[in-house]
Amino acid sequence: MNWIAAVEHSMVYIEPWLDVIALMALLRAGLSRRFPAMTFYLGLRTFTEGFLYIILEEHHLFAVSVRTQTLTYVYSYWILYALGAVAIFFVLQEIFRAVMEPVPGLQRLGLIAFRWVSIVSVILVLGMNALPMHKFAATDAYLAAVDSQLMRCVATLEICLLAFLALSVHSLGRSFRGRLFGIGLGFGLEAAGGLIMSLMSTKPGPIWSVANLFLMSASVITLVVWIVYFALPEPAEERGPITLPVTSPLLRWNDIASALGQRPAHVALGTSSFFLQDVEQVVDRLLSKAP
Repeated sequence: MNWIAAVEHSMVYIEPWLDVIALMALLRAGLSRRFPAMTFYLGLRTFTEGFLYIILEEHHLFAVSVRTQTLTYVYSYWILYALGAVAIFFVLQEIFRAVMEPVPGLQRLGLIAFRWVSIVSVILVLGMNALPMHKFAATDAYLAAVDSQLMRCVATLEICLLAFLALSVHSLGRSFRGRLFGIGLGFGLEAAGGLIMSLMSTKPGPIWSVANLFLMSASVITLVVWIVYFALPEPAEERGPITLPVTSPLLRWNDIASALGQRPAHVALGTSSFFLQDVEQVVDRLLSKAP
């Protein structure tokens, strides 16, 4: 297993630099205003990877045991991952909102459904792990169980977004070369690694393990994908306002979705006189003018 530790060591060293490169590529492409949540997420990720790298190298600075180093890394990783999961929620919402710009009615309903699904997922995570602490061998095992469930929920949301983009990107006037799809593709790849890691690792173990190898590999591939999408020029049709053809069935569904939840229009009726009284007055005027 020495080769696994060597590969993971190199990835741990490379990943913070890839985070910096991805963030700089996003800023250089002028996407900070278009994707503020993604910009914040990459900034948080850069800090996270740099901080975890310092923990992995702390034995060169301080006399710490392997057990202490492992627990410090595990607790720090999962706490920072929880913060990152919140940031990912806003990024996924941002991507969905941008993709659904041509159909604001469906966009509104989709965002409502997305938020409720996220709330239910968090409730399920807390409910599935709301067990007495003595059910676990130690506190770190309880933390690993909670965060493994959280990782699976976040990964499921990311894969669902990627599946939605893959199936509807052309119908919504986008393409696979667009940066919206590139961001979703990166999250989907990272989610696959996270799912594998959470299924293989149910309790804290060695930092240099096969499960972490899958997670680190997926993270590195994700960053490379984002760097490529941010560095390459985006198609012109992706940068301008997206319009759908009048024959698109999405427009009809958008009209229906726009009408849902809206109050029906009300017509004010006059109460000063009745219709028959008005008719009678008109007839009286005509008769009075007759010879």
